[in-house]
Amino acid sequence: MTTDMNAGRIEQLERKLAELEDRESIRDVLYRYARAADRCDLELFKSCYHSDGIDIHWFFNGNAHEFAEYVVPLLAEVSNSQHSITNPIIKLDGDRAFVESQWYVLHHIPMEDGSGDFIDQQLEGRYVDVFEKRDGLWRILHRQTVVESGREFVVPKSTDVPQDHVSVGQRAPHDLVYAGMAILDVPIIPINGADLWGAARARHAHAAGQ
Repeated sequence: MTTDMNAGRIEQLERKLAELEDRESIRDVLYRYARAADRCDLELFKSCYHSDGIDIHWFFNGNAHEFAEYVVPLLAEVSNSQHSITNPIIKLDGDRAFVESQWYVLHHIPMEDGSGDFIDQQLEGRYVDVFEKRDGLWRILHRQTVVESGREFVVPKSTDVPQDHVSVGQRAPHDLVYAGMAILDVPIIPINGADLWGAARARHAHAAGQ
């Protein structure tokens, strides 16, 4: 009897472990998608979808790999973007899963008037996805983008970090994240601190009537 109980318990734990692994694999795809979009990493972007996957993104509806080839160069036209994906709710159904997640994106778009100012475009919504596991790999089979809200406003250049500094985000393969563990070997340039708030106050002194 004890042996049977142990076998049943082990089987139950194995099922639970498999479910947790599936859920974590799906979350990993969601997060890799955000990195791919922000780093303009075309191959990483494509790896989030099956080759016959569909993406319905309101401004492009069709094959997901064709969407990747369209949108990655488009994203590379702006200074940078930040995609955040949160609150994934995953309903597993065999080798498929129905997944709802929330997304937020900021596009930092340079003005073309020579002012150095930017348009910050903020959008929020949800991804409603069907994932499918093939050969042990979870990827997006069908994605429907749902837009909830958006806003745009003009902002001045708001960072004093030199554009060639390692702390400034770059596109693939130049961004620091592609160094992996080799970041341990990146030379450290000694800096003894800076007035972080003074530059910001000076930029906005006119708003306070100074």
